[in-house]
Amino acid sequence: MTLFPRWSLVLLIVVAACGSAATDPPEVAPTRAPPATTTLAPPTTVAPVTTTTAGVPTTTTLAPPTTVAPVTTTTAGVPTTTSGDQAAELLAGLVVADADPQLEYDRGDWGSGWSDADGDCQDTRQEVLIEESVSPVILEDGGCRVAIGLWFGAFTGRNYDDPGGLDVDHFVPLANAHRSGGWAWDRDTKRAYANDLEDPGHLIAVSSSANRSKGARGPEEWTPDNTGYLCTYATTWIRIKVRWSLTVTPAEHDALSGLLAGCDGAVTFDTAPPAPTPTTVPPPSTTIEPTATTDAGDSPADPGNSMNCSDFATYAEAKAWFDTYFPDYGDVARLDNDDDGEPCESLPGGP
Repeated sequence: MTLFPRWSLVLLIVVAACGSAATDPPEVAPTRAPPATTTLAPPTTVAPVTTTTAGVPTTTTLAPPTTVAPVTTTTAGVPTTTSGDQAAELLAGLVVADADPQLEYDRGDWGSGWSDADGDCQDTRQEVLIEESVSPVILEDGGCRVAIGLWFGAFTGRNYDDPGGLDVDHFVPLANAHRSGGWAWDRDTKRAYANDLEDPGHLIAVSSSANRSKGARGPEEWTPDNTGYLCTYATTWIRIKVRWSLTVTPAEHDALSGLLAGCDGAVTFDTAPPAPTPTTVPPPSTTIEPTATTDAGDSPADPGNSMNCSDFATYAEAKAWFDTYFPDYGDVARLDNDDDGEPCESLPGGP
């Protein structure tokens, strides 16, 4: 019996271990694949849709939905983009025209003063003062005229407590309405416009000085000093023009568009009932309506505070009216703001 040395036994064990390591595959630790990530592209186009008809594939490409582009106008040579709010849309629908009216403006066609439609002795001026006072009004004896109240003058941003310092202003002046298509209305429609109480923005109480500054001018020539009111000023002007189907001049359109551009579409756009429909077109005449007289003599009847400078197209018209009533009643309509004998000096042709 042959005995192996101890070191030989150790060597055999090592060789056996090495042979086993070379033939068995090593263990590999399992690995987890990373989660799949999907990136969605922005929806700039619509993917084609493939259908099969009678075994033949048919591919149809759907166009992306259309969008409404902003309205771009030009103000003083500078392009201005307005937002798509309601006022801008209505402005875009107005007819832009600058044609001369076929009749001369005659203030008498629009009524000789404020009317009293409901016969309660409170004429249109008094109705507006009562409606717009932010505190209960106090009436004079008889209940026909407002003596005391409190009003916010939107054009100036100030409060007023004396109705004598206020005018009830035609927001879109009569002379402007005449030039914008109102010249073709029958007299009933003109008088309805002059005394419209259905639209709360049509007639507003403003300071007499601000109203004289405005005169018969539109937003292309005049805007209120109260800059916080400019958006309401523009939207109200547009609403009245739309309601009465009046036109705007190119300069007027651009001025309104420029005002709306600063509003960010945040102005509430109130609605008003439709305007009366004219029944007839007046003949080409400029005959002035006779002035009402009293039974006692040749003096004209007291017109009261029934006229504003914005009711006249020119200084000459305002002066003629002023001279008619001043000898008997003084400056009853407060047309002469500085007491120099010259009414409505800001109107065209003024001194």
